[in-house]
Amino acid sequence: MNRQNGFSYQFDNSACKTCGGRCCRGRQGYVWISVAELQAMAAARKMAVEIFTRQFVREFRGRLSLQERVVNGEHFCCFFDPIDCRCTVYEARPEQCRLFPFWKLSADETREMLAECPGVSLKDEGG
Repeated sequence: MNRQNGFSYQFDNSACKTCGGRCCRGRQGYVWISVAELQAMAAARKMAVEIFTRQFVREFRGRLSLQERVVNGEHFCCFFDPIDCRCTVYEARPEQCRLFPFWKLSADETREMLAECPGVSLKDEGG
């Protein structure tokens, strides 16, 4: 069980094996990336940075984000494989993905994540 100070919840990453990648798909959103992360993902895919950027990266308000694919109204991270339910750049995935679910969230967002992610649960009393 993963726990982080300052968070009211904990995370059991063994739930990832059966959840179907709920953190990688759903509503529209942003997976923010740095230039270093972009370069690492391009290297992991054995692609030139320029080609990788054109194919998988978008800019929004001066920040870089991974592109999404939309299938039947559902948004998927461009690196989520919906058949195998896995990340195709897992070893080089961005910090935002590595830190999930320990993000600074509002109370409403925390409740939503507790309902959506089977690996997230409130910490035990005293935990």
